[in-house]
Amino acid sequence: MKQTLRQSMSWLHTWGGLWFTWILFAIFLTGTLGVFDDPISHWMREQGKIGEIAPSTVDQRSRAVELGQRHLAAVSPRADFWSIALPSDENPNLRVFWRADEDAPFKQAQLDPLTGAELQPGASRETEGGHHFVHMHFEFHAGMAGIWIVGAATMAMLVALVSGIIVHKKIFADFFTFRPGKGQRSWLDGHNALGVLTLPFLFVITYTGLTIFWATYMPAGVLARYDGSEEAFFARLTEGPAPRPLQHIDAAMPELAPLMRRGEAAIGREASFVVVEHAGDRSAAVRVFGRFDPDAENDRLVGRGSGSALYDAITLETLDVQLPNTVRGGSVLQTQRTMNALHFVRFGGYPMKWLYFICGMAASAMLATGAILFMVKRRKKSANEFGAATARVYRGIEVLNVAAIAGLILACAAYFWINRLLPLDVAERGTREILLFFAVWLASLAHAALRPSLAAWREQLAACALLCLGLPLLNLATTGDWLVTALARGDGETAGVELSAIGFGLIFLAMLRQLRRRAPTLTVDRPETAKTAAIDAIGGR
Repeated sequence: MKQTLRQSMSWLHTWGGLWFTWILFAIFLTGTLGVFDDPISHWMREQGKIGEIAPSTVDQRSRAVELGQRHLAAVSPRADFWSIALPSDENPNLRVFWRADEDAPFKQAQLDPLTGAELQPGASRETEGGHHFVHMHFEFHAGMAGIWIVGAATMAMLVALVSGIIVHKKIFADFFTFRPGKGQRSWLDGHNALGVLTLPFLFVITYTGLTIFWATYMPAGVLARYDGSEEAFFARLTEGPAPRPLQHIDAAMPELAPLMRRGEAAIGREASFVVVEHAGDRSAAVRVFGRFDPDAENDRLVGRGSGSALYDAITLETLDVQLPNTVRGGSVLQTQRTMNALHFVRFGGYPMKWLYFICGMAASAMLATGAILFMVKRRKKSANEFGAATARVYRGIEVLNVAAIAGLILACAAYFWINRLLPLDVAERGTREILLFFAVWLASLAHAALRPSLAAWREQLAACALLCLGLPLLNLATTGDWLVTALARGDGETAGVELSAIGFGLIFLAMLRQLRRRAPTLTVDRPETAKTAAIDAIGGR
């Protein structure tokens, strides 16, 4: 039978959306949490008790650069990359990063900013903090492969948005329609209302997410014109110096502290990073980056930058200076930076961050209701799409729904507990936190596969509620700091994290109560009744 356009779009929306929903839910949930990556990092590092670092002097920064260079020269005298991150409010330690060559992994160390001694595990609470959620959002901690997976899912999201608009003839009526307690109809109403409510946000966040990596997703022009060198392309675009090829000629590195002072004087702002490319080679160059000023970005979409100064490390010649609050690259880069600002909410301060957070959570709920709605419809009336394997396929989808939705939420809540419970002296502690996050997520998948669907939903939501509501008490027990003392000292970031955790805990308790109230009494001698009851409970009938 010939299908109409709406019928074709309905099939595309249903099945195309399903296979990417689990990935998209992870992208949206972690991206929404990543909106507040700095407050989350603040909480995870216990900086509420430390307070802000006193402003440093130029002599203190020079001394820190000297100590950082001394450490880098000892561990990797000839390297593709050096970086010295000066102490900041985010991290009071002196941090150094290096990479031996382009194919080697990055390494790092944290140093005492006064003595240069390497800080051993346990000297501070090492953590990736909220940056973990940001990396999950755009590449799942999988590097370039993760970026391509996220890109494919994002394209699927655009297709789902367009097909969803075509499917819903009464899209404006859907905004005002919600019929609670009607099973499948309630899930459909909720899915439609959330989709329509967040539609402008969804289009903006999805499209801008793709444009951020436009040079990766559409490399043909760069490959053809610049021999595949993105560095050469962006140097031409920004009217900056061309990349300096490695000469493979040994050359002694100069003292970096005087170059840092020159850079600060040139850009009129104190330094935050000193970066060296091709350390120990005749082609070495030193770039001094100014400290970022977030308040300067709140009133505009085109980022104004923190300024930088570039020097030849051998001749000490000034190669380039870009002053703070200036933009290069003409309309092309201004457009891309506007897309970046829209995606990363680098404007509008906390009011705009909260708006993005609420819309992101609504979008996550829209994706979750869509995945659950699929199972509610198919369990009630299967189309037998997979023949004899249909029941097994649906069971697999059911398991993935639980793990991808409740399991991921559980892993995110557990990440905060891991931060407080993992011993401070564990080597590579930040990496282990992330590994344990994935371990909890994998355990949720095993749990969902071993338990009946309704029991898995209940138990994982109960665990989410427990972890969220118990977070302030955990913080008090492990650090002596918690919500009440944070509020007393005016530490809004620590208080905000714990108040948000309590809010989510109450939401999960309400969801759990709804599941228990709507599920009929199950009997072990009537497995078919148990199956139907579980479906109806998840569907809200």
